[in-house]
Amino acid sequence: MLETFFEANQQILYFIYGQVYFVMAMAIALRPGVRSRLELARTLPLLALFGLAQALVEWGRVFIPIQAAYTSPALVQLLRVVQLLILALSYAFLMAFGLQVLSPRRLPPPVTRWFPWVLYLIWGSLFLLSWVLFPDRLDRLLTIGDVSCRYLLALPGGVLSAWGLRRQAERVIRPLKEPRIYEFLRLGGIAIAGYTVLAGLIVPPAPFPPASWLNEARVAALLGGIPIAALRACFGSILAYAILRALDVFHLETERWIEEMERAQALAEDRERISRELHDGTIQSIYAAGLMLEDVRQSLNEDVERARVQLDRVMRSLNQTIRDIRNYIFDLRQDEMVTDLEEGIRQILKDFRVNTLIEVNYHVEGKGPPPLRPEQTRHIIQIVREALSNVARHARARRVDVRLRYGENQL
Repeated sequence: MLETFFEANQQILYFIYGQVYFVMAMAIALRPGVRSRLELARTLPLLALFGLAQALVEWGRVFIPIQAAYTSPALVQLLRVVQLLILALSYAFLMAFGLQVLSPRRLPPPVTRWFPWVLYLIWGSLFLLSWVLFPDRLDRLLTIGDVSCRYLLALPGGVLSAWGLRRQAERVIRPLKEPRIYEFLRLGGIAIAGYTVLAGLIVPPAPFPPASWLNEARVAALLGGIPIAALRACFGSILAYAILRALDVFHLETERWIEEMERAQALAEDRERISRELHDGTIQSIYAAGLMLEDVRQSLNEDVERARVQLDRVMRSLNQTIRDIRNYIFDLRQDEMVTDLEEGIRQILKDFRVNTLIEVNYHVEGKGPPPLRPEQTRHIIQIVREALSNVARHARARRVDVRLRYGENQL
């Protein structure tokens, strides 16, 4: 029953199989994070090329038989040869991906860069030479070439890729504390491992071991007629789904990069504000104290009482400067601990009222609040603090009104 069903729908199966890999390739090619700092971003194009080549091979299984009814046998033979060369090329891409994603720093660059292509060129040269020497044995050569490229490229390439994805999940994704992406990347490694068994170990029947006894026909018979291509399509679908979901790591990286930029900008603004406030307040007070000390030194020999009064004024000024610096440091530490905007502003106003004796009215309007990152909350609180500082210094105000208004997607 199953065997009959799959034979009747074989072309549809091949088309869907190719479509799965094509979608995966396009998703990787169109992903964000082209300039990502993650090691995975540099190797994913190889996986996309593997998927694209696999799609072409599977679509060829659909269209080459159709073309056989309308074109010459020589052209059909050429198409079959090209199809096999693309199949082996896809496995070379898979091996290159596995080598680079597994240990990009341990292996010398020539190994990771050229080894798969040297194997592909050797295999391709031997196959094409055999075809030139024995053109009447093309069917047998295609079978041997198919099996040999699977053993030579697909099997080790799949093992390396599965191991490499698992290693990336452990070393790169797990420290990001994103368990969902971590699990999807591990699922991708499992899918590649399953594909490797079905494509690199279970091969078409061939007149040499192990293909003579471990092959697609024998395994399909043990499974009740389910073709190996159907199982490969299942693992291919799982791989495509896992990779598509794992690509969220690049969105996450972009968001964290933006947060780092905002944090750096806020830090630069804080440094500028601190420099300005120290210059306008603390440094001026210390400079004034220094001038008064100069006057004290000149008065010591002439009027000791006057010098003592001036010295008391200097001590009071310096003590006030010390208190200002302590309060300033406390305010900075307090800003780092604030996570709730309303409560943070309320605490600032409470301290402002105590320190300046200015009446403060605080109003919160609207429903919210909108989602704010901690950096944004601290930045807004610092803006309020700066505004209150300007009021205390320059406005000679008796009352301050502060309104926090929540609107739709705005503050």
